Amino acid sequence: MKSIWRALIAGMVGSLAMVPFGILLRATGHRVNVYGELLIQTLLGHPSPVAMFVQHLAIGGASAVPLAFLLRRTRAAPLPLGLAYGAAMWVAVNSFALPLAFGRATPWQLGWEAIWPSLLVHLVYGIATALFIARGPASLSVEHSAHHAAEEEIQS
Repeated sequence: MKSIWRALIAGMVGSLAMVPFGILLRATGHRVNVYGELLIQTLLGHPSPVAMFVQHLAIGGASAVPLAFLLRRTRAAPLPLGLAYGAAMWVAVNSFALPLAFGRATPWQLGWEAIWPSLLVHLVYGIATALFIARGPASLSVEHSAHHAAEEEIQS
């Protein structure tokens, strides 16, 4: 159960890491968070920044669970696996599933300008999430950290 909580928190951290990149890209006129906005508008009938933020964290948290499983089972290096996972998530969800669900053109149909900004923020998500997961359980467990510190003190 601890590993699921750790994955959820890691995914939220990864989601937060995406935000500055998304803000910068939007400020420079690029397409990001198109489907997050569409989903909130579909559910609530109007855009809501608070709802979009909560949705962003929830999806990011849930999306990290498979990545945590892969990192533990494969013992792969977190950076390349995080990059691959972020790219795979973008391809599966943002470039196919969501455009089809909302009856929109895929980024592949729209061209490179519709691909790279969203792909970039998903790569950031994959890297940040994988690195957070890979830090190990001590980074989130006060009891474990205290126990580890006590063991080091005894050994020295």
